[in-house]
Amino acid sequence: MKYFLRCVAVFFFSFSISAQSVAQTTQAAKVRKLNEYVSFSNESIHGLLIVLRMLEGFNRNINKYVDLPNQQINFYGNKDLPQDIFQDENHEFYTTSPNEWFAKINTQSTALSSSDLAKLNAIAKDLKGVNLQINRIRFDIETLINSINLTKRENQSLVYDKLEEGVALIRNFYKYQQALEALVVSLAPKDNYTKAGPKTASLLKALDNVYADAHAILKKMYNKDGEDLAVLLKSHQASVEVLKQQNIKLVEVSKVANSVRAVTYITNILNKSMDAIKDENAFVQSESVPAEYKMYDKYYYYYNLATLNKFNKAGPGIVFDINQIRELVSDTLLMKFEIPHYFKVIYPEKLEKTDMLKASDPKITAAPIEVKGRSVVAVNRVIKVDSAIVNFKLFDHKIIDKDVVSLQFNGDWIIEKFEISAKPKEFVLQLNKTGKNYLLLHADEMGRQPPATIALSYVYKGKKETIILNSDIQKSEMIEIIIE
Repeated sequence: MKYFLRCVAVFFFSFSISAQSVAQTTQAAKVRKLNEYVSFSNESIHGLLIVLRMLEGFNRNINKYVDLPNQQINFYGNKDLPQDIFQDENHEFYTTSPNEWFAKINTQSTALSSSDLAKLNAIAKDLKGVNLQINRIRFDIETLINSINLTKRENQSLVYDKLEEGVALIRNFYKYQQALEALVVSLAPKDNYTKAGPKTASLLKALDNVYADAHAILKKMYNKDGEDLAVLLKSHQASVEVLKQQNIKLVEVSKVANSVRAVTYITNILNKSMDAIKDENAFVQSESVPAEYKMYDKYYYYYNLATLNKFNKAGPGIVFDINQIRELVSDTLLMKFEIPHYFKVIYPEKLEKTDMLKASDPKITAAPIEVKGRSVVAVNRVIKVDSAIVNFKLFDHKIIDKDVVSLQFNGDWIIEKFEISAKPKEFVLQLNKTGKNYLLLHADEMGRQPPATIALSYVYKGKKETIILNSDIQKSEMIEIIIE
């Protein structure tokens, strides 16, 4: 009897181990299949960036031509790139191209249910459609420019219309990409780090937090949502600090073939994350945008050209390194998604319809408390205006003592390093109709009689009004503008 019971126990123990092994194999197959969709999305984002940079080049060149009729247009790139930037048969840009990943995800698989595969493939097909259209548009623009008379305004508009099509397509890509990411994450098994060992589990959780914080900040920037960015920045700083403190030796994980590689990846993640935090802090502190990107706005610069480059693989950014570590640790871990860039058409001065200054942030929910390392002091009273369009005049109301100042409107520097004189400088603001509106004075150089002081005049209900602002090396003054 004892022998029989012992045999039964051994049988059930073996069956349990076998069932567990089958479950792990099934889970690994499911994750491998889902990771094909992640790879298709991420590699598509790399191709999208190449086309976006070409569209930016087309935009700059046509702008020069319109503003300066004798400007020679030099369109470049199409002849030097694959016919389909998402195919890349010579593998100049990818190890596996987006089109190759798309073919893989459309092969038969039993790792997922037929209904789940149908949902995933439908979204992937939408993404593939955007890839085809955005690849085609680079040729459409070049063909258009070479076949029309650009001295005619209506023909110039045809080029800008095509560029605007690019804006819409890239926006659609992000919409589909978010849908794919949400579905893939919902279908993936929940990360289980317990078998990796306590040190490795702690490290993986720390990496998850660094990724999540960077991802959240980028989504805020993409949506031009400045609310709570300062809070998210502190969270990002804290998560990176936790990662620094982790023991990055993965020797207890038998599947890690080379722990030195993992250490290199983590070092890269830390360096890139700290660089990203500098850019995020510069954004929150309203640092100036480089002169060549003034025509865009702070969101475009800090999202597209600063922080996202520390996130996406093409930056090169942290997602690639995080995915490499996850692959080293286990074949049951879902890869992380990257985020696409966006495109914005900039029109030449001759085609601009207005000289009004409009805030790049469509809604300000809270005024800043610190800008460029200086505390912000709110002037005791707000100013009231009776229109969303306000004409201001800036001048020195005292002795002309060569104060040099910058003026910020709703987070954008609209006047920079301007030496105040007796001659007023005029500017027109288009106020946001919802949320707050504010003007902030920042002293760059104080004249003979600190602090730097300016007067701002405007008209309210037919009467001229004036308000005084001061700034020194420790503080900047701000006024809130209320539309009655």
